[in-house]
Amino acid sequence: MGMTNIYFEGGARNGTTATWNLEPGVDIYDDNIFRPPELYRRTTRTKVIGRVEYTVFRYDPSGTRPT
Repeated sequence: MGMTNIYFEGGARNGTTATWNLEPGVDIYDDNIFRPPELYRRTTRTKVIGRVEYTVFRYDPSGTRPT
């Protein structure tokens, strides 16, 4: 796991950022980062804000959470 700078695109968190411990390539399913819990999918895009590079996570309301 490593710290990942995250940029949220769409949904309730649109345009916000966070830093989170993520394994490479995984989606976010941790309810602690979402209020209420939502589902975001990692994209292959990045966004640079200032000098920080963020991995873009896109809101996917049709997705399913893992069981």
